[in-house]
Amino acid sequence: MKKLLSVIVCAVLAFGVAISAQAKTIQVSALEDFNTGNPPAELHVQMNANTRLDYDLMLFQGYQVTGKVVPQQGGFEFTPTSYVNFQEEQVPIAKAYPAFFKGPSVLIRQDQPFLLIFPENGPDTFQYYVPSSDDINK
Repeated sequence: MKKLLSVIVCAVLAFGVAISAQAKTIQVSALEDFNTGNPPAELHVQMNANTRLDYDLMLFQGYQVTGKVVPQQGGFEFTPTSYVNFQEEQVPIAKAYPAFFKGPSVLIRQDQPFLLIFPENGPDTFQYYVPSSDDINK
């Protein structure tokens, strides 16, 4: 009985930790060389995964994102300011979505992947509408 109770308590704690960790860790690739200890004021990266920043903004894998960089203790803050979509149109990003790089000061080469942490902007509780064949034929 004690083992069953301890398993239930551990499961509840693990679930609580999973819910409280509200951040998206996204892999991006550098489009130019830079040092994480002394980053440039503006940085260009390519998204390596689809990332939904909020209901209205989805950065797809392959998008090239430009952002301003603010150095911080043990890393830097990256705030996307625009992206280039698949039609090669540069689209500005009006709202601020700061992401963070935390880690040792290292040289990141062009096309080398690294991780950015986007704080969760709220749960993805919205639902997508997927049209059926009946909707298309109307």
